[in-house]
Amino acid sequence: MFSKLVKLAAATIALASAGSSQLLAARSASAADVVIAIAEPQSSNASAMFRFIQTIGGDGLELGISVSGLEAGASYPFHIHTDLVPSDGNCTATGGHLDPHGIKKAAGDNYKCSADDAIKTCELGDLSGQLGPILAGSDGTFVGNFNVSTLDFGGEHTILDHSIVIHNSKGDRIACANIIGYVLGGEPASAAGMNERSMESMDDEPTTTNSSSGNLLTASVFSSALLAVAAAAFF
Repeated sequence: MFSKLVKLAAATIALASAGSSQLLAARSASAADVVIAIAEPQSSNASAMFRFIQTIGGDGLELGISVSGLEAGASYPFHIHTDLVPSDGNCTATGGHLDPHGIKKAAGDNYKCSADDAIKTCELGDLSGQLGPILAGSDGTFVGNFNVSTLDFGGEHTILDHSIVIHNSKGDRIACANIIGYVLGGEPASAAGMNERSMESMDDEPTTTNSSSGNLLTASVFSSALLAVAAAAFF
């Protein structure tokens, strides 16, 4: 527990004192080095941030969600999909829901995710089934924080090297982004090859991918946002 507190505190301090050079997009090393993972799905109207940190007790991940530009009162299912978003931002190319244990395949038409027994009844990526959909308020925004015990940065339950997809009430994929892991200073890292496909074209400058537009942006673009979420997660 102490080491997790130290990692979260270090992420916050590094961002505050040294800027984005201390927080690098993950590329090659251990999942244990990842301090935060972020996905930022964008559409013509909606803008979202999903941030994942490890829970203090180490039982899964804490997920913070902030979305704006939604239709007031509308419901938006969201999931982790198996494949990365291609450079053209095509959300239909992200494959199906992440389901390493074949829960949906085994259940077939009888599939029904139960939050009370998520590990046995839910696809790993069925976040709406486990947490409920994104419900837009009267101002078209949504903010939520959840503990998701089924998710991790490493192992068979890793969220890294996958993508987040937001659907409208009809099931259409309206926004998507890759889940990018970040490590503190030194050599950028990845978990079991995480993000290797999406990072192949990167140069030596610390960067992250805005998957919706397919553009590569320097990590400094996100330093303020990362500081805010890291500080919020710690305190």
